[in-house]
Amino acid sequence: MPHLKVISSGGASGRRLLATELEALQNKGRAHASTREGGDWREIISAGRTMGLFEERRVSVIESAEALGPFPDVLISSLEGEEAIEVLLLVYEKEPGKAFSPAARKKMSFIKGESVPYWSSQRKRWLLDMAKRQGAALEDDAAALLVELLEDPEEVRAELEKLSAYADGAPIDAGMVKNLSFDEGRNLMLKFLDSFCQARVPEVLSVLERFKREPSMLPLLTGLYNRVRPALYLGAFSPSDAGGVLSALEIKDYPLRMAKEALRQYSPQSLSELAFSLITLSWREKTASAEGWPGFEAELLRCMGTSGRGMKKS
Repeated sequence: MPHLKVISSGGASGRRLLATELEALQNKGRAHASTREGGDWREIISAGRTMGLFEERRVSVIESAEALGPFPDVLISSLEGEEAIEVLLLVYEKEPGKAFSPAARKKMSFIKGESVPYWSSQRKRWLLDMAKRQGAALEDDAAALLVELLEDPEEVRAELEKLSAYADGAPIDAGMVKNLSFDEGRNLMLKFLDSFCQARVPEVLSVLERFKREPSMLPLLTGLYNRVRPALYLGAFSPSDAGGVLSALEIKDYPLRMAKEALRQYSPQSLSELAFSLITLSWREKTASAEGWPGFEAELLRCMGTSGRGMKKS
């Protein structure tokens, strides 16, 4: 007779939890007998009853366990503890809820996916705590960048493991993240946006030349507008009011940090004029009045020319 162990987590998180638990059970001497989807409760439980007392301890995986439906209470007496000859790993996309009665749950085990915070500041703390547990020296700016650009927690986790292996105990900073975690296109976009916020004209123009090979400037225009937008709110409202507005707009930690840097380099008026010109350029790009790359470059330089350090060489 089997022991039921429920994994309630979908997507990449569920696959990771399944692989981890399956490996742990195999290390305890259980053979991976089979993997199947759905089925019938009575059929599954009956298969366990036919096993002999001295047969090999095993583990079987039931994916898409939602298809099994509610667990019949008449089968509760057939369930055993974790030392049963067979363990059934039941994989659910989410918590199975009322599929199991309280009496059945008392004889089962449950593995839930990790609860990952939604807000970027809290997610950054989650990542920093995870890095600390793993012995990785992840710096604050690197954590902020990872949670800004990677939405899937499992992707964040995988990148942390990759960066930790590369760093081999050395600090993991934002530069390392940019160099190792993203493709060339995303790296170039980040370099362009960060260089603009820091008023580093030579770097901006260097990256811009590479982007000009693309047929449309709209992706770069949109990225710049999204980076400038938080600075507009910071410049237009008092610090207390701006905080509430940015929180409501769900502005993440890294863009907010760069927005504050932009406000140290440019006046709120200059950034406001740039934002308006970007909106105008975007509209014209979709009509017969498109200005293309020359128009975008002209507005970019007009704004950067207003910075106190904007036209100095870096």
